Amino acid sequence: MPAMRPRERRLLVLAGLLVIVVVGYLYVVEPLVETHAARRELVVVRRSLLARQQRLVARSDAYDRELGTLRAEIGRRRARLLAGDKAPVAASEIQKLVKTTAQEAGIEIRSERILAPVDRGGYAEVPVEVTLSGPVRGLTRFLHRLEEAPLLLALTDLKVRAPATGATRELSATIALSGFIPGPAGVSASAASAAPPRPATATPPARPGA
Repeated sequence: MPAMRPRERRLLVLAGLLVIVVVGYLYVVEPLVETHAARRELVVVRRSLLARQQRLVARSDAYDRELGTLRAEIGRRRARLLAGDKAPVAASEIQKLVKTTAQEAGIEIRSERILAPVDRGGYAEVPVEVTLSGPVRGLTRFLHRLEEAPLLLALTDLKVRAPATGATRELSATIALSGFIPGPAGVSASAASAAPPRPATATPPARPGA
């Protein structure tokens, strides 16, 4: 085989180097670049997931605080519900509170009656209607004390009748109060047994101008 000329050797060396460069780029550099790009995208995705996780943790903490506050409020309200799980028993508790408060306020109870209980979706509303008589300050004091009572009460109706000219200065007021017991248990059974209107005392209501 004839010896290669120097120029041919240089061309052969350059061709070999070119092959090495191409092969190195295809099998070494390009995979490394793709791996680096994939890792960079993975880092971006992980950072995004971490940011979302942190936001979820923050929201979870906020929800836990709100849930704790709500449970505490529910606990306070449940502590103010009427005793017993039957409407007549609960209504008698309202009547006792009304009588005690009326005595402290210096007003008179003319009549009272237990109204039919109402299902309020998980709770039973126990309404009581009371007719009172007394001075303006006494009635105002009575309403204020009911508002500060330990029981959870709702004033659903209030009717005030002023005396006729020249008559006594006492007012007559009819109020409807509602308390609550947990669960609608006993509502249907006790609705039929709700007491009809009955006077608290034998004293009839004052007649204007009498």
